[in-house]
Formats: sequence, structure tokens, C-alpha cells
Amino acid sequence: MKKLFLLYFILFGGLSTAFTQGLDVQVSGEGPKIILIPGLASSGEVWDETVAQLSKNFECHVLTLPGFGGNPKVEMPEGFLGAMESLITNYINEQTEKVTLIGHSVGGFISLRLSRSIPDKINRAIIVDSYPFYSAAFNPAATAENMVAMASQMKELMIAQSPEQFRAQQEISMPVMTTNQEKLPTAVNWSLESDRETTAQALFELMTTDYRDELAEVSTPILVLGAWHSGKAYGWTEESVKKNL
Repeated sequence: MKKLFLLYFILFGGLSTAFTQGLDVQVSGEGPKIILIPGLASSGEVWDETVAQLSKNFECHVLTLPGFGGNPKVEMPEGFLGAMESLITNYINEQTEKVTLIGHSVGGFISLRLSRSIPDKINRAIIVDSYPFYSAAFNPAATAENMVAMASQMKELMIAQSPEQFRAQQEISMPVMTTNQEKLPTAVNWSLESDRETTAQALFELMTTDYRDELAEVSTPILVLGAWHSGKAYGWTEESVKKNL
């Protein structure tokens, strides 16, 4: 149960705004283009402080994914990851130049996939607190196949919870995701505003998708940033996160 609990934890200027094929996009600044992809059940507003700095020298395109943070859900016949990769690929193809990707959590995982699938469109990718196979970070014996049962259980539990139960769970789990206590109510509200089925499906796919073998095919320069301090009460250390990565 402890591994299950920790895995649940980790998975979670002037602007112009547009809705492009389900993506909520806010653009600010001028210069080389950066696309910022938030994490599970998060609004693009999570990047506000980052964009305040980067937009001084870059044109920042901040995405809120469909189904997250109040952005309406979309149909996902090919699954969450496939749908998001297709939407963001289409958006990147509309740009007239290469872009830099910055992705957190599930946004980092999608950035890895994009770095392999459209390398000619991407200068570099910055992966924030994300793994090519989340489950292996907590269970070295995990495989995409043997995680299906646990992932299915977590998905069904998330969908079945009452609004009160879901809020209580989010209020318990969010503190490990940030050291900024003032931001906790905002993070909880983003998850409550997200479509529950979309979030549950995204969590399921992250837990059961192993992208490690494909990393050898990624030629895009990658910078990986790992976080541990907010999880120190649960045994995370800088050394343990480095080892997992």
C-alpha cells in the first residue's frame, strides 16, 4: 500500500488565448518558441512564475490539456497519451520554427514521446519530475503487464469516489507535490475542476506504459530535473531520486 500511495502522489505578462483542437493555449512574450505542458490534472497556470521570467526572452505557449484544470474533455479513441500526442503534434506543426518543450509529470512523459516522434520540430526538451516508466520508480520489478491490475484498481477507485471522497483524497495527496503551502488550495481546485475519467485514464496509462526502450531512439537534447524535497516525509532523498532517474 505504501508504494501505491507514493505512486499516486507523484502522478499528480500580456497574453493571447486560443482553443486549438481542444488545447487551451496562452501565448506571451517574444523570441524563440517554448511550449510548456503541465502535469496530471493541472492548469497551465502552474507555469505562471516560470513564464514571468521566460517571456522576457522567449515566446511562451502555455497549454492546458483537454480534461484538465477546467478545460473541457475530448474524445480519446486512441487513449489519453495517443490523443494528447496527436493534438500537440498538430499544434507544433502549425509553428513556423522549431520549438523547445518543457513538460512536467505527464507533460514530461509526452515531451519524451514527441522528442522521438517529431525530432525535426524540436530543439530540446526539459523534463520536470517525470519518468519514462513511472511504476518502475517505486517498484523495480514492475512491468507494463504486471502493473495493469493495480492501475485498473486505482482508475476504478478514482472514478467511483464521491465528490467529497475525491476532495479529501486530493487534500491528503497534494502536500507531497509542492513545498509552497499557499499553492495547495489552488492545486486541489485544479484537480477538482478536471474531468475525473480523463485524469483516471491518464494515470492508468502512465502506470502501464514503459518507454525506456524507446529512449535509445531519442536524439533530441534532453535536460531532466528531478524533485524530492516535498516528498522527504515519505523517505525521498536527493540520492534516491537520482538513483531512480
